[in-house]
Amino acid sequence: MSETLLIKNALVPNFEELTTNKQDILIENGRFSKIVPFLRADCKTIDAKEKLILPGMADIHTHMVQSLTKGPLDDLNITHWLTKMLSAQWSLSAEEWYYGVLLGCLQSLRFGVTAVNEMTYFPHIDAVVQAYQDAGIRATFGIGATDFAENDQIKLTSIDECLRQAELLYHKWHGKGLLRTAAVPQGRPACTAELMTELKQFARERKLVYHTHLAEGKYETDRIRAMTGRGEAEELAHLGVLDENTILAHSIWLSDDEIRLLSESKAVVAHCPSTNMKLSDGAPRIAQMLAQGVRVGFGCDGEASSANRDLLREARHGSYLQKVLTLDATVMPASQCYPMLTQIGMEALGYKDLGKIAVGYQADFSLVKTDDICTTNHRRILTNLLYAGSGHQIDTVYVAGNCVLENGSFLHHDIGKVLEKCEEILSKLEQRM
Repeated sequence: MSETLLIKNALVPNFEELTTNKQDILIENGRFSKIVPFLRADCKTIDAKEKLILPGMADIHTHMVQSLTKGPLDDLNITHWLTKMLSAQWSLSAEEWYYGVLLGCLQSLRFGVTAVNEMTYFPHIDAVVQAYQDAGIRATFGIGATDFAENDQIKLTSIDECLRQAELLYHKWHGKGLLRTAAVPQGRPACTAELMTELKQFARERKLVYHTHLAEGKYETDRIRAMTGRGEAEELAHLGVLDENTILAHSIWLSDDEIRLLSESKAVVAHCPSTNMKLSDGAPRIAQMLAQGVRVGFGCDGEASSANRDLLREARHGSYLQKVLTLDATVMPASQCYPMLTQIGMEALGYKDLGKIAVGYQADFSLVKTDDICTTNHRRILTNLLYAGSGHQIDTVYVAGNCVLENGSFLHHDIGKVLEKCEEILSKLEQRM
């Protein structure tokens, strides 16, 4: 049960106007109950003077265990990268999976991300879920299902087995604490049409998120067009799997007509700019999507590709990438990026009461130090945080009204011991790669 908490002197953001307003905030039963200029209460009190309060952010496409493969896979071509990444991943023991996911979750929390949407894998799913629970993060997750040989590193699973795994996760964990499950086909290049549609039916019947990759690689997208006569998004529309509960990671190689299909379907794009740049995937036309009403959130993807869990930095990369792609410095401004990081991402995961500092909303939030050498102009704190600051300025994080990070320290984890264990795992893993 969360405690009653009073936050004094917090700078509450207005993302539309890029301004802040100093307020006192009362949190009761895990929700914001009062937000006014002055409050008194007989409860735990935080003086948030010179601190910005941000809603918890949502990372809507990620692979947590890849926190263990950050570094060894830098600067490789995509074929070599994929071969080494998958061989390393399949070699991990249950304990190694646990620490890889725990490390990823703790990094996300450290940077103010309170909800993640993970495409994970089956061999050690109990260890994965234990890591979510031990970290104290909201996790929407599912098994990355594939029944079609995209390459010789992919492990294939029958449609019946994919559905069995999805059903097992749903009955065992969906709605338990901070956990939600999802239907997660890897993507049309790695899945038959039947698997894509069967998993969508499974998700619709249970009102789950449907999470997949879309048009990340040009080669794979061209192959789908050769097989079906349709682009990847056209193919998903043809299969009937696009709707407001569908999250599409990357979405790079799309035609104008396909962008229109995404807008009409109300599907959500997970923009992962660090991965797209580092792996030379290409640049998705996010500015055009936004102009046409497509809903877009941000994802850190896996650290094997992005080397990043700071979602604020991801938004900066995304904004800059669109400005250079369009040769228009006005596109994807900070006023658009912050809702993408927070409310839009949370809504994509099915949370209607997260992503805002507002009365009645659940108390997922972070406190951000503004007295930093990079963010000295308090009249421009929101733009400076996005373009000049970083998630390292976050020093306190709450999830569902419960503190997980206080004054830069995790309350329930000895981070030194976690890092020591991860270093031990990494030294062995690099020898296997």
